[in-house]
Amino acid sequence: MFLAGALWELIAKYFLRHLPLYVALMLLFTTGVGFGALATQKLSPVQKEDLSNYIAAVYASLADHEHEHLDRAQVFYQSLKDNVLKTTGVLFLLGLTVIGAPLILAIVFVRGFVLGFTVGFLVQETMVKGLVLSTTCILPHNLLVIPAVLLGAGGALSFAGTAFRTLIGLSRDGVHSQLVSTTFLSLCSGLMLIVAALIETYLTPILAQLGRGFFA
Repeated sequence: MFLAGALWELIAKYFLRHLPLYVALMLLFTTGVGFGALATQKLSPVQKEDLSNYIAAVYASLADHEHEHLDRAQVFYQSLKDNVLKTTGVLFLLGLTVIGAPLILAIVFVRGFVLGFTVGFLVQETMVKGLVLSTTCILPHNLLVIPAVLLGAGGALSFAGTAFRTLIGLSRDGVHSQLVSTTFLSLCSGLMLIVAALIETYLTPILAQLGRGFFA
């Protein structure tokens, strides 16, 4: 109990100390969502039709009982590769390079943009059906993906900032403790993304079937 309490106190102090950073990241992500939603207004009729056909095909495959035999392990692996390796891993490495810090901000913005564009397009084109689809197929795993991305990005930026200040002589703080914190946050981010991948692989098809029942 004592160790758990001490660990929780350290975590609370860390986030309080870096609260402005995480608030800024949340604002950046939200800005990306807003721009993504607005971008749906710029699509041509042909692009909208192509996207509508693609989303309809994906929705049908998710909700179709005949596709329950699909290799879930392959879907899970693909989700791990896209989120854990290409997101958390890249964020961690960019933070270690220090000069890659601006790209961390770009990744956060782009993740928000993609989410905003997807949800905005679904709701704009199919109204209630799009809202149900967003709730059943997009929201569940993103409840973990979004904080995981922000957590990993915050840790990476914090390390990059500490290392940069140390390199130019503005700070005498060692980077070792910050590296430990960043590694721990990246591991937590990766674990959250693994759970999100499980939700996306095994729970999302079930929710898609339930959502499809509203329009059967």
